[in-house]
Amino acid sequence: MFRFHRILLLAAAASALHGQITQLDLHFQSRDVDFSNANSTAPFKSGASLPSVCSVGQMFFVLNAPAGANLYGCTSLNGWTLESTSGSGGSGASMASQLGDFAVVSSSGTVLSIGANCSLATPCNVRFGALVYSFTGGGSVSISGGTGLAYIYMSSAGALTVGHNLTANCTAGCVAQSGITSFPVDAIPLFTWSATNGTWNVSGGVDQRALLSSKSIVASTGLTSVESSGKTILTADSTIVSLRTSVPITSSAACTAGTWALDTSFYYVCVSLNSWRRAALSTW
Repeated sequence: MFRFHRILLLAAAASALHGQITQLDLHFQSRDVDFSNANSTAPFKSGASLPSVCSVGQMFFVLNAPAGANLYGCTSLNGWTLESTSGSGGSGASMASQLGDFAVVSSSGTVLSIGANCSLATPCNVRFGALVYSFTGGGSVSISGGTGLAYIYMSSAGALTVGHNLTANCTAGCVAQSGITSFPVDAIPLFTWSATNGTWNVSGGVDQRALLSSKSIVASTGLTSVESSGKTILTADSTIVSLRTSVPITSSAACTAGTWALDTSFYYVCVSLNSWRRAALSTW
């Protein structure tokens, strides 16, 4: 009988130990922790959008952000900053930092944040030919209706633009342009982002930026090129190609040698400064 009671007591103790949950404080109860052989680790909190509340020192991984623009640090009370790596030379940014320029992330189901890392200390620069626009702040665009695709780009006038066929508007730092169904030919593409029924899709962003790019326009025979406000303007070389002008009223009408005109009766040609000649036209 005594032995039977002892067995019961041992069984009860084993059951109690089995149900007990032991929690370890790694800060005080561990040393030189090595997780290299662990099946998985998750050192940061993660999600589809940044939390609205944070304290300095916290980190967060945005799951639907483009590669290189996922990791954010809380640098002020409830203020997140995209973390990028500075170049080792001290004067320029590394590739990761460059790709962070004008990054677009979904800060909520209805708001996209553009270029959150553009600041006075690290401005985001855009070049059109010889013209450079510098941005010391980003922008944000909110959506309230519609299904389709938004085109986020830099216009040749230096405006951070969100083109769309949705119900959307920029709340800061950008311009919303309706009726846009593709990137304009004179724009620098940044991102596209899809929306469904008035909500930005969680994985709807596609990075369209190019870290390095160039387009060279060379004026061939008969053309001249001029740079103006970041645009290359091509015109006919009047020393090679004769230019058509309006029909002169008199033979001494203003003209430069080589220009010509035409009507149903005559062919006109300027033979020297302000001196026209003409030949009658006929059928045969």
